[in-house]
Amino acid sequence: MNKLNTLRAFALIVCLALVPSFAVAEILTLSNGDKITGKIKASNDQQIILESAYGDLTIPRAAILGLSKDAVSAQQPVQQADAKEDSEESEAKSAEIEDPAAPTPKERDPQWVTDYRNFIKDTLPEGWQFRLRGGLEYRQTTSSIFSFYSAFDIDKQWEYDHFAATLYYNYTTETSVDNIKSTTLDKYGADTTFRHDFSKNNTWYLQNILSYKRDMVKGIRDQVDEAVTFGYRFDIKRYNLTINIGPGPAVRYINATNFDTKWVCMAILQEDISWKISKIFTFEQNGYMGFNVQKPEEYSAYLKLALIAHVTEVMNIALRYSYDYDAVNADNAQKSEQSLMLSFEFPFNWKN
Repeated sequence: MNKLNTLRAFALIVCLALVPSFAVAEILTLSNGDKITGKIKASNDQQIILESAYGDLTIPRAAILGLSKDAVSAQQPVQQADAKEDSEESEAKSAEIEDPAAPTPKERDPQWVTDYRNFIKDTLPEGWQFRLRGGLEYRQTTSSIFSFYSAFDIDKQWEYDHFAATLYYNYTTETSVDNIKSTTLDKYGADTTFRHDFSKNNTWYLQNILSYKRDMVKGIRDQVDEAVTFGYRFDIKRYNLTINIGPGPAVRYINATNFDTKWVCMAILQEDISWKISKIFTFEQNGYMGFNVQKPEEYSAYLKLALIAHVTEVMNIALRYSYDYDAVNADNAQKSEQSLMLSFEFPFNWKN
């Protein structure tokens, strides 16, 4: 019996010696999220002594969140730490991408746009708006006309008053219908309006219209028009639509070839429409009709349409159409003309 017991004891010792050190180990999860793998050597109500690959560690129980078993060797804490860091980094990136509350990054303006905005702010007088326009124009009348068009717009708004002006110049080449003669003509002038609103809601208003032009296509050396209109403004805010319409008396001075009359008393009706279709597109329309009160058969009218695309902060592209009929001139003078123009426009602090 003694020999049998001795053999059993020896076999037990051999088996214990052959058990690998990484079979089962404890994992301590700390309050800061770290995990430590090792073997508990001793413990009490205040602390735990853990045998790890770095030696014996004394850990307060207050810092321990949980205890679990792990079949991974306690000899590989470095690999576990690396895997844990990779997992945390992957989770952090995933959370950053999928977090719906994360702010959307804003695209920065190019430096030249910032410089332009600062230049406009520092250079132009406050409250004034300016716009430079230019393009090519083709007109079909009793002859074929090709011209270069340029204009400069000014706009200023006060509490009850509004001032607007346009200075324009056309360089025109005209070819007769039979292609025999070609001449170079020009057309330039200025149109101004000053409006006074009677109340802040901009309904009833009084407006003065003053313009000057020289048009060698029609043989007009000098022409000055001045009118006073009493009008009403319709604001259709639901569609971002504004309509101004007003009648009134007018007077014209005209110095034209083969036309003896210099002063003409007229009655006119003037209207304009502004429709902001979207953030990109704006539609503008201007209309005018007037007649000689002494000779009603002598009348003038025009219609202007424009579709403006706000391409960038520094440039707009517009398609502009106009039709003009004017019988207050010599009998042999050109009466009507129409034009279609692609215009490149550069606003300076212009409020679209």
